[in-house]
Amino acid sequence: MPAFYASPDLTAFVDAQALDHWYVGVVNVLQGHSSARVRHECLPLRDTPAEALRDARKDAKALIQAWREKVRL
Repeated sequence: MPAFYASPDLTAFVDAQALDHWYVGVVNVLQGHSSARVRHECLPLRDTPAEALRDARKDAKALIQAWREKVRL
């Protein structure tokens, strides 16, 4: 699976971060020419990095789709 998702104006990088005995999916979003960065942490906490990455991938796709539709978050 890809480690990033892109559209013409937005790029989302996915990762899993360890928090003690749990893992959380993380999406770092870069937007526009100035590369303004937004960090999104997925909920809930997961037992394995693979589960957290699955959450991050799902959220990255949703964030890019929301951007395409210009949905206010």
